Amino acid sequence: MPWHNHCDPLRTKRTSSNLAPTMPSQSVVKASNASFGPAYVPVAIFVGGTSGVGQGMVEAFARYVQGRAHIIIVGRNEHAAASILARLPKPASESTSAEAEGWKHEFVPCDVSLMANVRAACAEIRAKCTHVNFLVLTAGYNSWYPAVTSEGLDLHLALRYYQRFVFIQELLPLLQAAQALFQDAKVMSVLGAGRGSPKRPIDLDNLGNTIKPRNSRFSVALRSLIMASGYTDAMLAYFATRNPKIAFTHIHPGIVRTDALRSASSFGGLLTPLSWIFSFILPFFAVSQDESAEHMLYGLFSGERGLFIRDRYGNVVSQLVFDNTVELGDSLETSVLNGVPMLGYGASDLGVRRIMEHSVTVTR
Repeated sequence: MPWHNHCDPLRTKRTSSNLAPTMPSQSVVKASNASFGPAYVPVAIFVGGTSGVGQGMVEAFARYVQGRAHIIIVGRNEHAAASILARLPKPASESTSAEAEGWKHEFVPCDVSLMANVRAACAEIRAKCTHVNFLVLTAGYNSWYPAVTSEGLDLHLALRYYQRFVFIQELLPLLQAAQALFQDAKVMSVLGAGRGSPKRPIDLDNLGNTIKPRNSRFSVALRSLIMASGYTDAMLAYFATRNPKIAFTHIHPGIVRTDALRSASSFGGLLTPLSWIFSFILPFFAVSQDESAEHMLYGLFSGERGLFIRDRYGNVVSQLVFDNTVELGDSLETSVLNGVPMLGYGASDLGVRRIMEHSVTVTR
């Protein structure tokens, strides 16, 4: 059976858990993460692992398993990936135990803005792996300049949502294979969890953000940013209802001091003074990528199966576990999944179905 270092107290119930989040200390989080010790050599894919929170998660994960894992970093920056991989701990050369067999650390290049590239990367991963235990999706995009990709997708949504959908869809058989081996099978999307509310339903008349006018630069970009979080809730809810023995987590990383954040808070022209203000106050409320990564792993290692909405500390905001495959109905009630209210969840049952139909069509 899968090994778990700590469990969510209500994870076996078939109802939503809306728990009051508390902030665990770094010492508690690190101690919990350090107790992760599977009897098998885990296979972990980190999409966006060459920088930011993704890089922090790669490095912390490798440290906790002492290098004994098949780790694949997916991203654009081969030079950064090579530097990260070179620093990861390696199992002792004299170790010949079965536990140490099969470990490997490697890089798969991919510009995730194009779904054709994502599918090619997934094909390469399938050629390298017979199963996947952890699929961690952190690659994203922050900009106030909207654009459309050569595949006709909104660039923000392509980088923050569609590529995540394709990675899960393409690698799902490998996750199912891990579960069939009675090993961990978990997906984590690090994005904007917990923002869903009945007051902010998903706009099903502007799926993809390419139907309504795109005249105002700021409003178009803002729509995409908001959409990505709700779409991710819907996507993970769908996969959780169809794969009740796998854990699907949407987690909020909080405000993290990364190059992407500094780039997003950089304004030009008349707004340049605003950039100076952001640069000054950023250190006071943003955490380091390494600190955030510890909390992300804290959430990743817990929760055996079902859908999880987690906060920036890795705590459960709400969760729902299914015993069997579920077919969702036509309810338009936001923050309710299969009749169960979920705090911070941003979709409806009909919304899940519509967004999945849309995602399959436009990423085909």
